[in-house]
Amino acid sequence: MTRWSPFRSIIFVYIGIILTGTILLLLPQSSYGISFIDALFTSTSAVCVTGLIVKNTALDFTLTGKCIILFLIQIGGLGYMVFATLFMKIIGFKLDIKKDLIVKEEFGLLDMSNIPKFLRLVILTTLTFELGGVILLFTGFSQAGYPPNEAISHAVFHSVSAFCNAGFSSFSGNLANFGNSPLIVWTVPFLFIIGGLGFIVLENISERIKGLRNHLSEHTRIVLFTTMFLILIGTIIIFVVEDGNKLSHLSLMRKITISFFTATTPRTAGFSLINIAELLPTTLILLIIFMFIGASPGGTGGGIKTTTFIIINAYIISKLRGKQTVNVEKRRISEEQLNKALTLFFISLTLIVFMISIISFSERKIVEERGVLPIVFEELSAFGTVGLSMGSSRLPNLSLSHDFSPIGKLILMLTMIAGRAGPLSIAATVLGRKGREAVKHPLAKVQVG
Repeated sequence: MTRWSPFRSIIFVYIGIILTGTILLLLPQSSYGISFIDALFTSTSAVCVTGLIVKNTALDFTLTGKCIILFLIQIGGLGYMVFATLFMKIIGFKLDIKKDLIVKEEFGLLDMSNIPKFLRLVILTTLTFELGGVILLFTGFSQAGYPPNEAISHAVFHSVSAFCNAGFSSFSGNLANFGNSPLIVWTVPFLFIIGGLGFIVLENISERIKGLRNHLSEHTRIVLFTTMFLILIGTIIIFVVEDGNKLSHLSLMRKITISFFTATTPRTAGFSLINIAELLPTTLILLIIFMFIGASPGGTGGGIKTTTFIIINAYIISKLRGKQTVNVEKRRISEEQLNKALTLFFISLTLIVFMISIISFSERKIVEERGVLPIVFEELSAFGTVGLSMGSSRLPNLSLSHDFSPIGKLILMLTMIAGRAGPLSIAATVLGRKGREAVKHPLAKVQVG
C-alpha cells in the first residue's frame, strides 16, 4: 500500500488544477483559437506563475480567457491550500493533520504551529498589496492615456501578476512602452520583490512592527540581506556592462531605472522593459544565475531560493577555511538544513542539465540557427518560474517556447512544475520517502578530489 505523502498531494493537485485550467482555456469563449498543447502550456505557465507564453495574452485571449489566466495565476502564486482552506472555512470544515502537513511543505514552514493564523496573514497580505498595486497602477495607466475601464483592467491584471511573480502582461510588448512612467516602472518591481520575499518573512516583519518580537529572525535577516545584495550587485553589473550597448542612448536616470528593473525581474518576476535578446552574453549569463537562485522560501517565486544560495556559499567558505561547522548570521546551520540545501542544489542542477540535453536534441533546428544559449535561458526561466525569454524567431512578443515542438514544450512544462512545487517535492514523489535505515554499513574508503 502506498504511503500518503504531502509531496504527492502537492504535485497531484497542481497537475489537477493545470488540467482544469487547460479545459477552461479550450472553451470557445476563452480564446480566438488555441490548440490543446498551447492551452496546456498556458495553463501550466499560469499555475506555476512563470509567464512564458506561446500565445499573445493581449490578442489571442478574450476577456474570459484573461480572467481564467489571472485566476490560475492567483491560485499558483498563493498556493492552492490557501483557497482550499478559505473554502473549508466557509462551509464549516476544519483543517486536519494531513492538510496542515501540506501547508507546511507548500510554504516551507519550519513547524505547524498556528497554521490558520499564518494562512489568514497570507490572504490579508495579498489583498493589501494587490489592492495597493491596483490603485497605483490605475493612476499610472490613466496618466499614460488609457480610459478608466481599460486602466482598471490593466491595473488589476498587472497587480496580481506582479505580486504573484507571474510575469504575464495584458500588453503584447509586456511593459516596454511604459519606461517613462515612474508609477508603473517602480510599482511593479515593488510588488514582485515583496511577493518574492516570502510570507514567512512578511509575517516576521509584521510581528516586529507590532512589537510582538524584539528582533527579526535569522531567516528574515538572511532573506533581506541576500535580496538587497543581489539587487544591488545586479543593478551595478547591468549598468556597467550594458552602458555601451542597450543603455548607451538613454539618460542617466533611465539607465539606473532599467538596470534596477532588469536586475530584479529575473528573480522569478518575468516582466521586462527591454528586449532581452539584445542584451550582451555577460548580462544574459548574470540573468541565468539570478533565475537559478530565484526568490525566497514561502513566497510566490521559484528557483533554489535565496536561503539555499547563502547556505551553499557558507558551506563552501567554511570548508575552504577548514572549519567543522557552517555558520550564517552568527548561528550554526544544522546538519539537516545543510543536507537539504545541498540535495536541493544538486537535484536542481541535475534536472536542468538533463532537461537542456533533451530540448537541445528535440529543438536541433533552433540550436543550429541561434545557438544553445537561448535554449539554456528558456530552461532556466522555466525552472525559476521567471518568464523571461530571448524571444520567438517566428512571432514577435512571444517566448522562444512558441517555436518549440510539442516535446520541447512538454519538457518546459515539467520543468515549470518542478520549479513551482520544488525539486525536492518532485524527487520525494518519484522516489518516495523511506524510514530510517535498519542497517548501517561499514564506512567506505574512497579518495575524493
